[in-house]
Amino acid sequence: MESNEDYDKIFGALDGKDEDAKIEEERDKRMSECFRRVFGTDEGKLVLHQILTDLKFYEVENVTETSITLNNFAKFMIFKRLKCDNYRQMTEMLYDCNQK
Repeated sequence: MESNEDYDKIFGALDGKDEDAKIEEERDKRMSECFRRVFGTDEGKLVLHQILTDLKFYEVENVTETSITLNNFAKFMIFKRLKCDNYRQMTEMLYDCNQK
């Protein structure tokens, strides 16, 4: 399947300039589903880890403007694109990391 066909399959008629909130919400939902499929594989998880590393997500302190901006984009990827919003589960995972 060509990449244009893939794009049309995923976004279809949502590529217009209509500012309707429902269209934006559906577009975001479809994009999140794509991100989850890609990063849900074993190789995707490795790639996501490297992306988050490059974006300074794992840094304890981000003091430069650049590192703060990169870190904020990492959070955008996690919370907006991947729709990881189960804060209790994320907190438990972070806590469990140091218990093993």
